[in-house]
Amino acid sequence: MTTVVGLSARYANFLVHPLLPGPSVCQVCLGPAKIGYPTCWQCYEAGRILEPNVADAVIPISLALKGEQYANELWRYKNTVGPQQQYFRTGLAAVLWRFLAAHESCIADHCAIPGFDVVTTVPSTSGRPAHPLRTMAADMIGPTRERHRDLLTPASDASALGRTASPTRYAASGLWGENVLLIDDTWTTGHHAQSAATALKAAGAGTVAVVVLGRHLNTSYGETATHVQQARLRRFSWGACALKPWDHAQA
Repeated sequence: MTTVVGLSARYANFLVHPLLPGPSVCQVCLGPAKIGYPTCWQCYEAGRILEPNVADAVIPISLALKGEQYANELWRYKNTVGPQQQYFRTGLAAVLWRFLAAHESCIADHCAIPGFDVVTTVPSTSGRPAHPLRTMAADMIGPTRERHRDLLTPASDASALGRTASPTRYAASGLWGENVLLIDDTWTTGHHAQSAATALKAAGAGTVAVVVLGRHLNTSYGETATHVQQARLRRFSWGACALKPWDHAQA
């Protein structure tokens, strides 16, 4: 019988833990930042445009490096068809399931809350009728399916905004202080996820934490190659996460 551990096992060969916040590491998204700056430019811009309603925490499961296996699968699970599509969706669902089963409590502790009442996903603004990430969270993943709610709707002009952070990119259903776990597949600039977090808070959410399957990086850009080399020094472990880098969970 196929298990979550079995389906996710192969990913440990190419997942890469993000670096911890510190010099040259963005304290928000854990991507590269210039020396002397607490965040990267994109997270600074999101904060400037959306404050005070940005996400309370951003937790990437792994780096997703352009041209490498994980980034490739994060593209293919949305853009292939047939058995190949199902293969990648099942694998990535197992990654998210295994991570949340081991580390959702770490995220809640980090946010100083007892837990997350609601789970939702960042919807597509490209006209995709049924985003596979929504299907994964609502139907496939044990730790999320009972709590999943469709809370976010893109604005009619959302696609015209490109990747710009905007408090009007999404509208959210009313909330009454519920803590929300917001899931996205790929964080490049983070402006979609942060705009979604802003909409949720404007609608009455309490804490909003973002879990991202992959923090996308292009190693040909700036100092990113050095950043990735440092990240690769630590072998991936299912028992560690971006909030607690030592092994602390049964994996």
